Amino acid sequence: MSWCTCNIAAEFTELAGYGIISANLNASTPVTLTSDGVVMYGPATGNLSITAYAPLNEHLDCPGRAGTSFGWTQKIDCDTAYSVLKVYFIPNGISKAYMEGDVTSQITMMELPARAAYMTLEASAASGPATPALKLSHIDGYTLLYSGSPIQLIPTSGTDKTVVRFMSDILPDGSELYMTNFTWTYDPPGIPRVNYSFLFKYGL
Repeated sequence: MSWCTCNIAAEFTELAGYGIISANLNASTPVTLTSDGVVMYGPATGNLSITAYAPLNEHLDCPGRAGTSFGWTQKIDCDTAYSVLKVYFIPNGISKAYMEGDVTSQITMMELPARAAYMTLEASAASGPATPALKLSHIDGYTLLYSGSPIQLIPTSGTDKTVVRFMSDILPDGSELYMTNFTWTYDPPGIPRVNYSFLFKYGL
């Protein structure tokens, strides 16, 4: 039997108090029919994205950006004895990162050599001649860490499962999340925002 719940976002009690702006989960279960007529299926896999506010306890004068991405290779193993497909997410070592403009002290990053630091430009008159034009310092690097809310980035974020405790009442028991992307953005005088993307796996 199918089921659903419907309510306004302001009363999504499971995410209350975490500054969540949006959360979206999409998944499906792979099914394969072999030449022998055997139906094989695997765990539900998909993607989870979360956007949230990240309040500051410091003053920043200029806009800022920071982000990192992690690479995962998906491997599928056929267990013919039990007619199941086993799915594995294996880290492939990709962990590029960047910082641009004014960035919170909650973010640190290992920097590349000097030639990986340069200026970027944002300029457009599409909204009128008074639209701000920005020149921001940009630094490329790796191993970006984030100590703020709602989800911290730690040294194992790109090499192991990520535990998101405030999602435990929403996601099914036994779910696994693997972080693929993180961005932090700040446009004064607003509140900084963070975006997270994960690979999702549940079952088997």
